[in-house]
Amino acid sequence: YCGRMMILVIMLSYTGILRPAGRKALCVFCNVESCMCWQQFEVVKGNFSRTFLHVGYHKIAEIPAGACNISIQETKKSQNYLALLSQRGVSIINGNWLINRPGIYAALGTYLTYRRPNEIRSRNGESITAPGPLTEDLHVYLIYQQPFPTVQYEYSMPLNQYLAPEPGTPSAVLPLGE
Repeated sequence: YCGRMMILVIMLSYTGILRPAGRKALCVFCNVESCMCWQQFEVVKGNFSRTFLHVGYHKIAEIPAGACNISIQETKKSQNYLALLSQRGVSIINGNWLINRPGIYAALGTYLTYRRPNEIRSRNGESITAPGPLTEDLHVYLIYQQPFPTVQYEYSMPLNQYLAPEPGTPSAVLPLGE
């Protein structure tokens, strides 16, 4: 024992995952590598489930501007489709009865990854994910064609805009007291 105390400062990233002090990552909030804007956030979760609906578009959720870590998932494979529209009503994915191919779509300041399993044996439903942050509200719809749809969604909302550490705040293992 050398008479010194050691303190380990640990930072949690926007995902809540432990991040070593020296590891670089691209921040989804400010797009800067190894930034110090570590956000406090609230995780919002929702579930849309109905027995029967009229064939057509049905609003599931409205995801607000600023949201990150967006995940929209059909719980099982079906003949229904997920659809996204901007706050202004512009189709992003599967709008106006035109079904888009799975892929990556740039919209609302982020990249949205649209997946639609096409294997006959697959039990997974459609999914849409995006790192965010959104530059405007995102409207999520279900194109209903088959009974018993269930869609789960989740996103993170920053509680404060940017939380920068106080100047001189330690970010590694440092000895206390000499």
